[in-house]
Formats: sequence, structure tokens, C-alpha cells
Amino acid sequence: MNTDLKMKVNVLPVYTYNFLKVNDSILDASDITIDDVTSPEADEIHGGVSVKRGVSFDEAGDVFRAVKEKILVSSGVPGIPNGDTSDRDNDQALRTGMGIDVDKLFIASGAKCDVYTVDEGARVDKPIVIRFDMKNGQGRLSAQVIHAKRDSEVTVIMDYSSEKEDAGFLGISTRILAEEGATVNVVKTQLLGNEYLHFDDIGGACFEKAKIGLVALELGAKNVWNGCYTNLTTKEAVFNSDMGYLCRNDHKLDLNYVTDHRGKKTDAIMNFKGVLMDEAQKTLRFTIDFKNGSSGSAGDEQEDALLLSENVINRSMPIILCQEEDVDGRHGATIGQLGEDLLFYMESRGIDEEEAKRIMIKARLDSVARLIPDPEIMQKVQYYIQSIV
Repeated sequence: MNTDLKMKVNVLPVYTYNFLKVNDSILDASDITIDDVTSPEADEIHGGVSVKRGVSFDEAGDVFRAVKEKILVSSGVPGIPNGDTSDRDNDQALRTGMGIDVDKLFIASGAKCDVYTVDEGARVDKPIVIRFDMKNGQGRLSAQVIHAKRDSEVTVIMDYSSEKEDAGFLGISTRILAEEGATVNVVKTQLLGNEYLHFDDIGGACFEKAKIGLVALELGAKNVWNGCYTNLTTKEAVFNSDMGYLCRNDHKLDLNYVTDHRGKKTDAIMNFKGVLMDEAQKTLRFTIDFKNGSSGSAGDEQEDALLLSENVINRSMPIILCQEEDVDGRHGATIGQLGEDLLFYMESRGIDEEEAKRIMIKARLDSVARLIPDPEIMQKVQYYIQSIV
């Protein structure tokens, strides 16, 4: 089917000045082809994991509505109406980084969802790998729920790729529920073609002494929106994320990451490392939100962005919101070009400026790529980086 997309996405938890143009983003694209509303099957399913395929997007939300008193968020957020959460048009089973308009798209399109359930106490020793081998002109919506029961552990890798010059559309929705003591690691590698439009919408709920880890690499596609919201619902819940991004040519990247600290002694670390080149544009909103009752919690958000052209546009918004006194919040953004001292050092050893740039790009992105726990996919990403810089 062909459709026009116009969605408000990546809304800041608290608005700032409108003239900065960072309060939200509009995903506006006409005549998008969507010819598939399912997810590919995982390479293999290991012991302790069961998969329910082809569940309706709305029905999959029932996994989260069972504990909606802790994780259902439908009010007090810009762009999400206040009021009765029984209104399903305004009901997100679990708030996500991109927002409720993405849910509405999935429901309207009849997209199907795969629910991965990890048994209580199960330790899945090999990653589950889901490969999206996209073709030129293909359009796809795909949704997953990863439900790790008490004291279980699982790693899920999602690899999006196509030929370098391909065009198309890929929209992803991933929700993660980590029950008490569970650990869920999610890895997302995006190597789509230069004319692709892509969004990746993530929502997580993390309970007592549970941990959600996220590694993401946004390296391809022309226009990319990526959002992640994690609700640290009860005490000692942990969220760690590492993102690497490369934005080049006239590509655009729009990011919104939020950690919502609700339990005591919760902890979150968000690191972003990226490179902007040519006439690329990037917006990063990253927020640590300490709610009432989150005493003893800590959050740290850092960005390290390298700008390799005077024509790039970079917007970085590190934010800390606080309703609690006994918390430790840190944020920062290091943004700049290659220093004259570094260039002089490299040139004195026979490395010209262009080669120096390539070395710095590879080093920055490879530091994230090395976190991929699958050797084959890690090597694939490293080869991709080498081929485009």
C-alpha cells in the first residue's frame, strides 16, 4: 500500500524555546510504499525463548497493560493528551522515544508483532539475530516485544541493511520488558542505502535489579528518526546505552533518548559518539528525568561529536529534570573539529589531513562497533565503516 506520513515524533519531555526548533520533529514523507507489515524470523531460537509470531500490534500491548499502573504513560507529556487512559487512541502500553503517532501508524496499517518471551531464570547464551535484508524500493513496518521474565537473560541483535545506493522505507517498533532481576541486551545496526527513510522507535520498562542495555549504530539511510524511552520503574533498575552515528552528504538524523527514573537507586548511562560530514544535519535530545521517589539514583549522559565540515548543522540538547533532592545527575556535550595540535602531530608522521580524518572516524565508530557480541555482524559493520570513509 502507498501512504503519506505526517507524524509528530521525538517530543521533548519539557518544551524549550520554539525558535530553537528542537521541541519535536515532524516525520513528513509522501507516497511511502509499505508492502510488508511483518518481521523476519530470527536466525535461530535458543532454549528458554518462545516466540509468538503475527500478533496484532494492539494485542501485543497487553503484555505491558498487565502492569499499567507502573508503566502506562498517557499524560503530562507534550504531544500526548491528558485524560482518561481508557481512550485507546491516546493509550500507549509503554511510552516510547518517538511517541504515540508511531503506534497509531502501526495500528492503522494492521502491522503484526512478534513477542519474544524468555522463561523465568533462563540464561540464553547465544544472541538471537533478526536480519532485515532490505531491497531497493521495498517498504516495511516491523514490531517486536522482548519480554524477559524474572532472573532471565537474553541478547537480541537486529541488523538492518541493503545495497548502498538503494531507496526504500523501514519503520521499526521495539518494546522491552525486563522483570525483576532480568537482563536484556539489544543491539541495532543500521546500514541501509543512501536513499532510505528509516525510523526506529524503542520503549523499555525495567523493574527491580533488572538491566536493559542498548547498543545502536546509525550509519546509513538518508533520513533517520530514532527514539528511546526507558522507564526505570523500581529500585536498582539500570539502563546503559551506547550509540555511534555517522551523518554525511545531505542526510538528516533526529534522536530523542529519555530515561525516566521512578524507583530508588536507579542508574542510567547514555553515551553518544558521532561524526557529521558534508552538509549533514543532526539533532540529539537526551534527557535524564528524576521523578519523585527516585532518591539515591544516578544518571550520566554524554555526547562526543566530531564536525568535519563547516556546512554541517548540529543541535545537541542534554537535559536533566529533577523532582528529587538526593540524586546524582551529570550531562555534557563535547562538539568540535579536529584540533590543530592533533593534525600537526599526524602530519609530522606522514599522515595528511584527509587520512587523519579517516582514522578519527574509524576509531570513533569502531569503539561502539566492538560492543557487538556477534563476530560476524561486528565485522560486517567494521567493513561498512571502512568502505564509506
